[in-house]
Amino acid sequence: MTDLLPAVRAASTPLPAAPNRAAADEFHPYTPDDEQLAATAVDGRPRVRVYRPGEVQVVLGRGGRAEVELYLDACRTDGMPVARRPGGGGAVVLDPGNVVVAATAPQAGLPRIPELFARFSAWVIEGLERVGIHGVRREDASDLVLGDLKVGGACLYRPRGLALYVTTLLVEPRVELMERYLAHPPREPVYRRGRRHGEFVGRLADAGGWTAERLAAALSDALRPPELPL
Repeated sequence: MTDLLPAVRAASTPLPAAPNRAAADEFHPYTPDDEQLAATAVDGRPRVRVYRPGEVQVVLGRGGRAEVELYLDACRTDGMPVARRPGGGGAVVLDPGNVVVAATAPQAGLPRIPELFARFSAWVIEGLERVGIHGVRREDASDLVLGDLKVGGACLYRPRGLALYVTTLLVEPRVELMERYLAHPPREPVYRRGRRHGEFVGRLADAGGWTAERLAAALSDALRPPELPL
């Protein structure tokens, strides 16, 4: 579904914020990182995978409420797939203009969500520095920001003894699809200042002429599995 319907491309105005209720079986599980997580569960080795989404889809967080976070009528009208991931956080639109970094690691003890976000975020920022993208910093718990624009968002999933960290880097994002499918989030970081998606989201493509394909390849070479202990 990388080629979206003409109606989506032509949409110039977000739908009104009155989404319908979602059916219990309306969303499919988000599974691209399952094999990586299972492998780390078996052998205890940390892993990292960098990839681009193969299609456009909307993804809800584990506890996300579709009626609040999505324009469900637009998703249904366009036949837009909606998935639910195991990690938390707000709803996102994934498209091939994004680069996803997924890291898995054994993680013993009680949950330390803020510390894990801080360490994983620093690891990704160091990788971006290695490929020549400078000035990215962490804001809120897990956002990656360049200037005052969001260029990445992350989630954590912590089954027993493991940690899965997934961040989506916005390289060439389809912002018009965010406007069409995502309502304004019910919780926003202070630095967002009420801005709509198109005013709030940045593009790593503007930080040195990157394409999503080139950045995915560069980060695959630059990032190594996160060092233990976490």
